[in-house]
Amino acid sequence: MKRGIVFVLMAILVAGTLAIFSPTPKRARADSTKDQSCANVDEMYYMTIGNNPPEQQSFVPTQNRLTDVVLKLGGYNFNGDATVRILSEDTPIASKTITFSTSTPIYRTFTFATPVTLTPSSTYKIWIDDSATASPLYWYTNTDPNCCPSGSAFWGGSAQIPDFDFATWGYSVSEPENPPADGQDNQGTTGTTGTTGTGETLGTATSAIAKPLELTAAYSETDRGVKLAWKASATADIDGYKIFRSENASKGYTKIKETAKDKLDYLDQDIAAGKTYYYQLRAYKSDQQSYSSNTASAKIPDDIVPAKPKNLTVIEVTTNTLSVKWAKSAAADLKGYTISLYKGDEKIRTKDLDKDESLYHFIGLDSGAMYKVELIAKNDKDKTSTPAITYGATEYPEEIASFFNRLTIVGCVLILGLLGYLVYRVIVTRKAKTD
Repeated sequence: MKRGIVFVLMAILVAGTLAIFSPTPKRARADSTKDQSCANVDEMYYMTIGNNPPEQQSFVPTQNRLTDVVLKLGGYNFNGDATVRILSEDTPIASKTITFSTSTPIYRTFTFATPVTLTPSSTYKIWIDDSATASPLYWYTNTDPNCCPSGSAFWGGSAQIPDFDFATWGYSVSEPENPPADGQDNQGTTGTTGTTGTGETLGTATSAIAKPLELTAAYSETDRGVKLAWKASATADIDGYKIFRSENASKGYTKIKETAKDKLDYLDQDIAAGKTYYYQLRAYKSDQQSYSSNTASAKIPDDIVPAKPKNLTVIEVTTNTLSVKWAKSAAADLKGYTISLYKGDEKIRTKDLDKDESLYHFIGLDSGAMYKVELIAKNDKDKTSTPAITYGATEYPEEIASFFNRLTIVGCVLILGLLGYLVYRVIVTRKAKTD
């Protein structure tokens, strides 16, 4: 009887210890709130960092300052450095490294020394890597394909399901989104004022930050976009640059992008055939910004190829179906899409879709199989875009999945039982020695 009680108590103790070391994510700064997240309650699924590089999670912020990133990480006796990077257009704009050790799933908070400036409604990625080679780091995933509707998990270079377990924390500050129209700055040189041509008051620029110089804009047929380049601000201590665009040379500029201070070029691919775009650039630090650069412009040809479809993502799978969605295009000359399904290198399905479609279901698939989905846009001149690609795997039949689930449960019970028995033997041995 006593042996049974000891066994039960030790099993409960071990299970409780595991639960203690799986806390929920907490914010690290009092002035920040949670923005985007995907919380995981099932700790059976994870990716090993470095095995399928790069492991990334995209997100679309609603706040313009990022203070913290929280990730559920684990490993087998992991002990080393983990570095989180924030990517914009696949370019790192911030990073944070922490050192820790763990053998169980645990939430780790990466707090940036300086809040990272983000553009709400733009897509960013969280990228993590580690320094430990002997003891790999795990990043846990969710089982819900719609856990983070605004983002996707990436590994092996493509969007995947399900999302990683993560949370972003931050806040928002008011800042001008439009540069003023042309005028004279307080240095007497051609620059910008604090109002647009309509008289709407915007933010005031400061001469304390030197403006960037020699902005150029040129359409690139190879990249299907407008290539911008400029010379750096003479002020070294800045956060980066803000890029503004308009279809009118003298007014109506809207911010389209922020870049890091060491990035002196940008490719604008959000363009439409036949339009002329005008660009201005400002250096900024926190809530201050320089006067605008010179204005540069580029004319888009009338016969450009369509833009690659955006945000192609697998949203649901069963044992024999796979469903994908993508962002609708606003292009006026869009004619439709062609969607194709591959199993290995073999194209097994293809279908032409209407331009208003943004969702498609593949049925009659093999269970437990990996598939590649390719989506191509086509315009009214029958020119086609570069393909958008994503991957998805159908589920195993319920009886096979149930077998693996039962196998996992039995394994956990056996481990707990073994631990309880070992502790019991230690207690008995010590008692025998004292007697």
